[in-house]
Amino acid sequence: MRGKPGCPHCGGRGVILDPDPMAPAKVCGCTTEAEANGAALGIPSRYRQTTFESFWEWWRIQHPREKVIRALEDAQQLLEHQTYSGIADHVELRSKLELILHKCGAKIGSGEASWKDLKPAQEPLGYRTLFNWARHGRDAVDLWWIDGPSGSGRSSLAAAALKGWSERTGGRGLFVSMRTFSQELKDTYYDSRSFRNTDFISERDRMAPLIEAPCLVLDDLDRIDTDIRVVRAVGQLLDQRYAEERPMIITASRWAEMLQAGENYPFARLEDPSLLRRLAQARRVQMKPILERLMESMNG
Repeated sequence: MRGKPGCPHCGGRGVILDPDPMAPAKVCGCTTEAEANGAALGIPSRYRQTTFESFWEWWRIQHPREKVIRALEDAQQLLEHQTYSGIADHVELRSKLELILHKCGAKIGSGEASWKDLKPAQEPLGYRTLFNWARHGRDAVDLWWIDGPSGSGRSSLAAAALKGWSERTGGRGLFVSMRTFSQELKDTYYDSRSFRNTDFISERDRMAPLIEAPCLVLDDLDRIDTDIRVVRAVGQLLDQRYAEERPMIITASRWAEMLQAGENYPFARLEDPSLLRRLAQARRVQMKPILERLMESMNG
């Protein structure tokens, strides 16, 4: 259970500790507020109390500092001794590695104490840009794409970004599971006698909250149903939000270009090159430590 960051009562811990060590701790009221805010945004209960701070704590456990330090030392050796065959041909990648090493602040010495700050090497690729957009309104980005395998934290990060954006702007965003929404859309296409759409909600009514949401998270876009009617409706949603410059955060297991290169990609059936191009040009956040990703690029 986590509280609201900066809460004056619990300091974000979610519990208030009594000065008497024998007295039980009390749940802070800010946890109820955080839960209510998450529910209002449509965020699943699993992610409702997720913040950038709690995400970062989890991420550091998944990618321990010892591993990051080894990667930094490898990168440093790579640059200093030119041990990588053909490194001179990787000018842009080499420049990025040098920048990360500079930000991490190498000291004289060895081991953990030789680095001032591991975060520039440890954070997900694109994380800082997303954080600055959500919390501080930097960069006018209207389409984000967060990709990574199952369990990589992409949905948690999307929820944290949506909450951060909502708290900064006061806008009421919306978090939507693509798999669930696909089924809801399909239900509108069944004959009323099937009892699947007992409320007789139209496709337009289903789509309206997603179109009108000031900020929208489409979680697991790659799990969209392949029914062409569903694909066409979601394609129209993407087009309309793009035209109105309403921000959207998409999560998926793979990067847009990789999905498009595969067989049976649902949106390819729409024969809309501009839609595919926009998705491939989304601002990307990759759920892998940035230094690890860059080292893989140099080896690949």
